[in-house]
Amino acid sequence: MDAQQLKDITEKVNLYTLGVLPKPRYEHSMRVAKLARTMGTRFGVDPVRTFLAGLSHDMCKTGRDRWLLSLAARDGLPICDVELARPSLLHGRAAAVLLQSEFGLDDLSVLEAVRHHTFGAAGMDALGKIIFVADKIEPSRPLDAAFRAKLVKSDLDTMTRLILEDNIKYLELKNKEVSPVTRAMLESLRQGV
Repeated sequence: MDAQQLKDITEKVNLYTLGVLPKPRYEHSMRVAKLARTMGTRFGVDPVRTFLAGLSHDMCKTGRDRWLLSLAARDGLPICDVELARPSLLHGRAAAVLLQSEFGLDDLSVLEAVRHHTFGAAGMDALGKIIFVADKIEPSRPLDAAFRAKLVKSDLDTMTRLILEDNIKYLELKNKEVSPVTRAMLESLRQGV
């Protein structure tokens, strides 16, 4: 897709998200999109693509469980026990399907970034890592100042690894199940894969 096609899709996604998301969720998506664009510039990833992925990552966040399950099932990936227990966790997968089927997006990197922003995935490309990180650290997220400063100084892989470690620690402290996909992503980053 060329830049103009991506901009046209971005405008349609913006109108869609304005219509379906509550104001705080839309504003979060916009903050993620803007941070992702900035990170894209820093790490050499097309800012138009990073902005689109950031804007659309939560476009299905308020969807009902059955709809999310139905959309996510269309991507051909298995639905894990964590997702079955909480179908709202499928919103990224559902958004990727919607982007492709309803908005005509065929950019695999953007689709994968949106699809995997919740749990991550081993082997994510730079755009995927940017969306994963931007979603967790956008300016309204409460982060320890020292941790945020450490993240800002890091390269993209280190930034992603630090976010994963922090997220897993948080989930374990809350006695919540950690997706095997998230653990696999962390392990792949630790091994430099």
